[in-house]
Amino acid sequence: MNEQTTQPTNETQPDFNSDTAPHAEMTIAGLCAEIGELQSAIRDRAARDTMLDLFTEAGVRSPELLFQAAKDRLQFDADGIPANGAALVAEMKRQFPEQFAAGGPQHNSIDAGTGVSSVRSLTREALAKMSPEQIAKLDWSAVRDVLSHPGR
Repeated sequence: MNEQTTQPTNETQPDFNSDTAPHAEMTIAGLCAEIGELQSAIRDRAARDTMLDLFTEAGVRSPELLFQAAKDRLQFDADGIPANGAALVAEMKRQFPEQFAAGGPQHNSIDAGTGVSSVRSLTREALAKMSPEQIAKLDWSAVRDVLSHPGR
């Protein structure tokens, strides 16, 4: 009878039948899931930076606020870059026009202009110097008030 015996070797082979194999697979799966979450977080952070830059260029008063309103509508291209950034800026401009500064950033004083009237008083002399087009743009109740009171 020819018996073959196996000689023990110095190399250790993983025992796939042991209790550690499922644990290793769960660890690998957990690491893959964590890598995916980190890649998604990196993509989201880059998209946030891109959108904040676009909102700032558009003159938005509160870019972070508008980003929070728009972030769920972001669409990404194959490289993970927001594909609809400009469209979102336009949509936010239609939806929240008060967030877009006209003529650059506005600096409001701490007292909110208390005691300061930004409206110039309208007088007969001022009306006399205006063109019909300028008068047409005025508040008609103010014009009527000036014309009905001769002392103004």
